[in-house]
Amino acid sequence: MNCTCIKDLEQKLAEHYSEQLGVSAQVECQDVALILNGNRMLSRLKNAFQVTAQSKGFIKGKTIPVTGSYCPFCGKAVVEVPAEPTTEAA
Repeated sequence: MNCTCIKDLEQKLAEHYSEQLGVSAQVECQDVALILNGNRMLSRLKNAFQVTAQSKGFIKGKTIPVTGSYCPFCGKAVVEVPAEPTTEAA
């Protein structure tokens, strides 16, 4: 992701639960997918959706992962979008 929201939230939750429990707590987001983009590895939040249908393999349901294009916490794009070149009128 282009932001540090996941790490920031993990840290805040660890601090909160360490204080509440009186012992050191560690927090790790469980819904992060690692995405290969060219030669880079990116992390993205993922959500699981249950799909059921009267079709082979889907009758009991199948869980599919879905990743977002924007951070749900700060709204930044997950992947940096290159700036479009500007053209000036002559």
